[in-house]
Amino acid sequence: MLRRGMPDQNLLNVLSLPEHAGLLSMFHEKKYRKKELIYHPNHGDNNVFIVKEGKVRIFLASNDKEFTLSILEPGDAYSTHTRAFTQALCDCVLLICKTQDFGQIMMQNPTFAMNTVKVLGDLLKNSFTIITNLAFQNTNQRMKEYLLSMAEDKGILCEKGILIEIGQDTGQVAMIVGASRQTVSSIFSEFCRLGIMERINRKTILITDLEKLKSL
Repeated sequence: MLRRGMPDQNLLNVLSLPEHAGLLSMFHEKKYRKKELIYHPNHGDNNVFIVKEGKVRIFLASNDKEFTLSILEPGDAYSTHTRAFTQALCDCVLLICKTQDFGQIMMQNPTFAMNTVKVLGDLLKNSFTIITNLAFQNTNQRMKEYLLSMAEDKGILCEKGILIEIGQDTGQVAMIVGASRQTVSSIFSEFCRLGIMERINRKTILITDLEKLKSL
């Protein structure tokens, strides 16, 4: 999801432009606490929201299983008219707008509409990737793809390799890849043993051998 490195596709940046000064009045701001459920599939609201602060998890749930579709960050947008759950991964602030009003905003502001389509398109692409990984790959392969994606999106080249601020702890990573916390910890330990990565802290890793990771 390369949009996070592209300021023009961040909807918060677009809303801050002088020509869009009046658009923020169409949204209302709401705060949510960590782990609070924001929307569920049977809610009656039909809204679009933009993440202003924090992170929001989009996931499906069936019986005792949960499948994470995406983690939204500041500048990302999402429509609540789906069968997915939305949950605050940490304390967060959302800008919320009625879907009908959001449609009018897009019709009247082509630049905003173009950036919205790009953001939602990236979200859809990422969701299909996650669903494909869950359906056809084992846990080790899903972890590999997750790390490669994070390296591409957030990796910073340094002398020893690629530094990645994951921004999630082991439990949150486990939710993303569809595995238990213990399994993720074991895979991280194995990758460290193989010389593929190092753990800097709970939310930061260093990829020391990208080619070995790709070859797994």
